[in-house]
Amino acid sequence: MWQHLIDKQDKNIIREHLSFMIKNKEDEKILDLIIAQFLKAEIDSNKLLLTFRSEAYDEEVVLECNAPFETEKGPKSWIEVSKVHNGISWESLGGGYLGFNGIQEGGSAIEQSWEYYFLEEAEEENEEFITSLKDNGYGIEDTEGIIDYGQNWVIAHPGKINQLGEPTLYFVSHGDCEAVLIEEAQNLEMGQVLLRVIAEYILDEDYFEETYN
Repeated sequence: MWQHLIDKQDKNIIREHLSFMIKNKEDEKILDLIIAQFLKAEIDSNKLLLTFRSEAYDEEVVLECNAPFETEKGPKSWIEVSKVHNGISWESLGGGYLGFNGIQEGGSAIEQSWEYYFLEEAEEENEEFITSLKDNGYGIEDTEGIIDYGQNWVIAHPGKINQLGEPTLYFVSHGDCEAVLIEEAQNLEMGQVLLRVIAEYILDEDYFEETYN
């Protein structure tokens, strides 16, 4: 299914393949900057590997793109990403991996390193977050680690819905374990969020004030 990407090794074809992450002109500009760093495409162990130069680090960044996955359950924009790649990740120089973890059959996130009890490490700081979960009939065990951020995480609050009608995204650092609302992601689909996380690492640009690796 990806052979044409391997045969051509063409930036325009790679851009078209990754265009599922763009919804507006700003997204297009971000993707164009990423594509300018493209080096090669390969297939290994049923994964598409896309290699890019990094603006920040003296080494290449390899996006490991999993096979597509079809499901009707889950947040709409999560499903849209999973239909193309049910998981896109890359190794972080600071340890761990970054990227979209993908979704399971029932529509919930495939959690790689997130454990809900991390929220209890900062119970006082997370009091409002935990209370809002309880007020909506949920507990901390219902949070989902949809994006790994090196040694940190982006988690979804199932009871607090964003402007798109999807779970609101929060950043949690392994250092202080405090759940911090990602303001800039309030009106972004998952593909747009993923695009910016990729761009942050490859282009050394900041798109989300609350996140860091």
